[in-house]
Amino acid sequence: MNISEFVTKVANPYFALHENVSNVTNEFLRSSVEFAVKNKVFPLFYEGCLKLGIRLPREAELLAGSYEKRRKMQLEEVNLLLDISDKLGIELMFFKTFRPFNYIPDDIDVLLRDEKDLGPLVDKLKEKGYFILKVGTPEVVLRKVGKDVYVDLDIHKRLAVGHLDVFRVENLWRNHAYETIRINNGCKMLKLSDDYEVVREAAYSLLKDFNLSIPGLYLAIYSMMNSDLKVLERIAEEENLLLPLDLYLNVAHYIACKLFGSEARFQLPKAKGKAALGILLKLCKRQQLKMPYYYPILAITWAYMSKVELEIRRNRNVGVLLQLIKQPSSKGMGILLDYIRECFH
Repeated sequence: MNISEFVTKVANPYFALHENVSNVTNEFLRSSVEFAVKNKVFPLFYEGCLKLGIRLPREAELLAGSYEKRRKMQLEEVNLLLDISDKLGIELMFFKTFRPFNYIPDDIDVLLRDEKDLGPLVDKLKEKGYFILKVGTPEVVLRKVGKDVYVDLDIHKRLAVGHLDVFRVENLWRNHAYETIRINNGCKMLKLSDDYEVVREAAYSLLKDFNLSIPGLYLAIYSMMNSDLKVLERIAEEENLLLPLDLYLNVAHYIACKLFGSEARFQLPKAKGKAALGILLKLCKRQQLKMPYYYPILAITWAYMSKVELEIRRNRNVGVLLQLIKQPSSKGMGILLDYIRECFH
C-alpha cells in the first residue's frame, strides 16, 4: 500500500480498515503524516491511527496540539465575527469551514449577502487586530496572529472560481440555501447547507482545483450515503453545474469502490441519455487512481464549456464570456502547472 492509499484509507471517517498495517515503518509513518498535513486530513488521519492502535512519531503529537490551538482560535474568531456582523447589521454565511467530519480548515470562509458591507466589516476587523493579507477577485483575505497560531479569514463578495461565478449570491439567499448550526458555546450561525456544499465542492474540484481532494472524496461519500441525490441534481441544474456534479459524484463513487470495496454499498443512479458523461467517465477511469485524483484535461474543459454554454443559453448571461476571458491568473497558472506536473509524474 502506497502512502496516498494508506492515508486515504486510515483517515476515512466512514469505513473500517481491514488491511494489516502493523508492519509499517517509522519512516513510512513520518511521510504519511506529511502527506496528511499537505492534503488537509491530518486530524482525521491522527484520529484513525489512534483507533487502529498505530503509534505515530512524536512530531504527530505536537502537530495534533497545534491543530487544536488553531481550531480553538478559529472558533473564537467566528464568535467575534458573528458579534461584529450582528452589531453592524451584516448578513453572512459560512462555507467550506464546517464539514460533517473532523475537518480543521486552513482558513475561515464567509460569504456576504451584500458586497457593500465589505468595507465596514473589514474596517471593524482591523480594529480587532486583523490586517489585510491579500485582495483577490472575489474575496479579501485577512489575518490575525495569536500566540503560536494565526487565523486567516476569507471574506467573499461572490461565490466564484476566479472571475467565474459558481453560484449567483441572490439565489443562495432567496432559496434559503443555508442552515443554522450551533458551535461549542451555543452561538448560532448560518452555514451553506450540506446539499449546496456538495454542489459547490463539485464545481471547485473541476473548475478551480482540477482535482478531487481527499476531503472532497469524503464529502462525496457522505452525500452518497445521506443526501437525496435528486435534490443535489435540482440544485446543480439551477446553477448550470449538473455535469460537474455528475462527474464529481461518479468519479468519487468509482474511487470509493476501488479503495473500500463492498464497504461502499451506496449506489448512484445510472446516467441515462448523458453521452458526454459516459465518455468522460471512461476517460477518468483510465487515469491513474491516486489521491488527490487529477481529472483528465478533457473533463475540465468540458465542465467549463458546459457551465458557460448553459449560462448563455438558459440565462442569457453573456457576461460569463467576459468572466471566462479574465479567468487566467497567476494563481490559476500555478495550479495548472502543478496539475500538469502530477499528470506526468
